[in-house]
Amino acid sequence: MPENTIREQTFCCGSGSGLGTDENLEMRLRGGFPRANAVRHVHERHGVNLLACICAIDKATLPPLLEYWVPGVEVAGVHELVGNALVMRDEGPRTADLRGTPFAGAEEPTHA
Repeated sequence: MPENTIREQTFCCGSGSGLGTDENLEMRLRGGFPRANAVRHVHERHGVNLLACICAIDKATLPPLLEYWVPGVEVAGVHELVGNALVMRDEGPRTADLRGTPFAGAEEPTHA
């Protein structure tokens, strides 16, 4: 993200003060535009296609916002990323993430 859109200068996701409800979608899209614009910047400049959120409200709010303002960028929780990265002892090879989306390059087992 651009330096002036992170840490103490971060933008709101647009869900605060009850704006996260579906009946206020227009207000939500307007409120979240600054955050979406920062995501668009890194999407266009660096090819970013995933926004990881630590906040559950952001994780719930940002998908429709980014679908509207920045198509092609998905939203995931940091916990989801950690869960996908964990490899437990004696675990067999995984071909899909926690959402069931196949890993790129992972091939389905073939049965003879």
